[in-house]
Amino acid sequence: MSALFSYRWEHPSEATFEIIFKHPGASSSADLATALNNVAQGVLYPDGVLIVCLASDHLEATKMLTKQKIKQSIYRFDGKTSLHLVVVDISCRPVKVTCIQPSASTNGLCNAKNLRTVFPDILERGVEAVFSDETAVIRAPSGFEFVKPSGERSSHFLRTEETLSTSASVDFLAFTLLARLKINDLKFIFVDSMAIASIAYSLREILYRSGNGCPQIISFHSHGGMQNIEVPPHKTFFCIISASSSMSLQRRWISHTRCADEDVVTLLTFSDAQDSSLSLCKISRPDDWIDGNTPVAGLRPLRIFGERFQPEQIPPKKITLALNIHRCEKVAQFAKDFCDLSLLSTNGLDDSDQRRSLLVDGSTLIESTPFTEWLGKQLRSRVPASIQGIIYQDDPSSKLMAEICAEYLKALSVDLSWGIRASSELEPASESLHSERALLIVAAVISKGSLLLGVSRDLRAAHKGAKTYLVGVQICDSNSDALFLKRNLTQTKDKTSSFECHHTLAIGSALQQSFRDEEDAIRRNDARAAALQYRWDPRRQTGLVEDSLLPSLVAGDHRLKLRSDFVFWTCPYTENILHAPMVLITIGAILQRARTEKLSSDDYRLASGAFQQVVLDPQNFNRYNDGIIQGAILRQAYPSELDYSSLPIESRYMVLLLKKMFISRSRQQGEAISEFAFAIGTGRLKLQSADKTEIINWVKANVSGLPGDQELKSLLDTTVSEQSDCLAEF
Repeated sequence: MSALFSYRWEHPSEATFEIIFKHPGASSSADLATALNNVAQGVLYPDGVLIVCLASDHLEATKMLTKQKIKQSIYRFDGKTSLHLVVVDISCRPVKVTCIQPSASTNGLCNAKNLRTVFPDILERGVEAVFSDETAVIRAPSGFEFVKPSGERSSHFLRTEETLSTSASVDFLAFTLLARLKINDLKFIFVDSMAIASIAYSLREILYRSGNGCPQIISFHSHGGMQNIEVPPHKTFFCIISASSSMSLQRRWISHTRCADEDVVTLLTFSDAQDSSLSLCKISRPDDWIDGNTPVAGLRPLRIFGERFQPEQIPPKKITLALNIHRCEKVAQFAKDFCDLSLLSTNGLDDSDQRRSLLVDGSTLIESTPFTEWLGKQLRSRVPASIQGIIYQDDPSSKLMAEICAEYLKALSVDLSWGIRASSELEPASESLHSERALLIVAAVISKGSLLLGVSRDLRAAHKGAKTYLVGVQICDSNSDALFLKRNLTQTKDKTSSFECHHTLAIGSALQQSFRDEEDAIRRNDARAAALQYRWDPRRQTGLVEDSLLPSLVAGDHRLKLRSDFVFWTCPYTENILHAPMVLITIGAILQRARTEKLSSDDYRLASGAFQQVVLDPQNFNRYNDGIIQGAILRQAYPSELDYSSLPIESRYMVLLLKKMFISRSRQQGEAISEFAFAIGTGRLKLQSADKTEIINWVKANVSGLPGDQELKSLLDTTVSEQSDCLAEF
């Protein structure tokens, strides 16, 4: 992620430009190099790159562009993309353009005169990019409607500060306000909330560095505090309003202060609002918007109050996982295909020696019947007759997949004249590539698909024909990762590229963090290290299977196993200890679906668009009482979803449950107690302070006498020791 704000803009001539905004003041050449490299690594190169800076930063920007690190980044655009430095004055008007890297297709567009004409459009596109993810639109929880500071009621509320996640976006918004600022003797900048004060401070810094004074910043606290301010003399103050769904606050400010329309700006509103043309950014009103003029039975008022416009005391939402609500069909089908195969492991190294929290054995996948049947169907229906060859992701299982595809196509009398090539061999082999004939590109297992994106990028100049991408399994953090990959690989002008994946699963990133917690304990050599060390043996070449979860203290049955009738699987399976990775991926997919997808009611979602805590109900650990399922929930839930530190009833419930499990630690009822202890020790499972102290003291006093008790107690202890002589008996 670059520390500089950048976005894509399309010129009226349809030429595309990447705009990189250098924030005022000192900047790191490494940040600029990163921004340029990000552009070069994109799927599609822009026609040009414009680096925009203020006149006060002209010398520094020019000096940065002469540094070797920047020159190396610029060299990547040679012959492909132009690069210009655009210097603007304090009114956001381009005054000087310097060509750094020429290109015949855009040089005529990149001069000061032409850019002055389109610069308002460039700024507008940048503002749209800041607000593009729509995180500023907050929806009221199910059963509620917002009562805003203006007294209006609606189903949604605009909160601009939600989008101000980086200093780069804050500086850019302040920069765009220069074009709105028509006051020569500015003494005061008013804001309706200190939540957007960062924009005002950035604007003041720009003005000060440009020799235009240092205005005072004052908050008037929205509708409730406007009457209490003393209005300064005309043309000495400028007002920034964070957001307004109706623009009513701006109209009221103008009426109260008698200022001109140009002396106040609302940062965000809806495009159909009255006077929306006066705002900095306009977004579409949500389709499910309900205002106070449309009464809905059963809705309770939720008052927005305070300087930061936070909802007032929304009760926490507790989610109990239920079959008819939260079952994930994708992972159920995945389990049906592979649950009794040795397909998955955890915390292992892939073929490129990259550690994966969940590892898929590509060779087992390729040889499985469900995959073979799927692959044959795809080859019959998706591969064009003009195919000339196959490219495979450079790993053994993808190579095997490519060879199987080649044999299958050969049996159908399809001639692969270009042959089979690895992705790493693509550049020298592209010379013999026919630009119009089709290609088949295969990968057995992927995550975000970076190598496939690289193949797409490398083929762009040499190949214009159809491309068919076939993938065995994609396991990623979120559905957006999978959607991003598919959109980028199939985004071609002639719409001839296609992408198909046998199984795509989004499982979140919580499991990865849980293994990092283990690694951190070992690295720090704290009290838990000895009990965890066996899971990180450097001699282990494969991932964890039966040891995916911490073991139990049940005599002769230390490994957690899945018993019959797992409610989220529809297939028969053999009860054994090898199901732990599959249960982890199942629970991960279910939780991620509950977080991100639309369910039958917002009450069932493991997320909220309002200011509301959302947790997993402790009753889940009673409902799903197999130790392997409990451990999977603890590993795949985010810490915020297991945070009962502000919920006294739930925290107390967990204390009682934990005591029962510690007492039953040598029996089936307490087989997941090691996972619970580790979750408490790492802070993944949070109790109220007094409850945590109670359970730790109770364990010290009452847990002893059984093999493994010492190691079990150590999982609660994060004390760092110089030398640990504790030997794990697990």
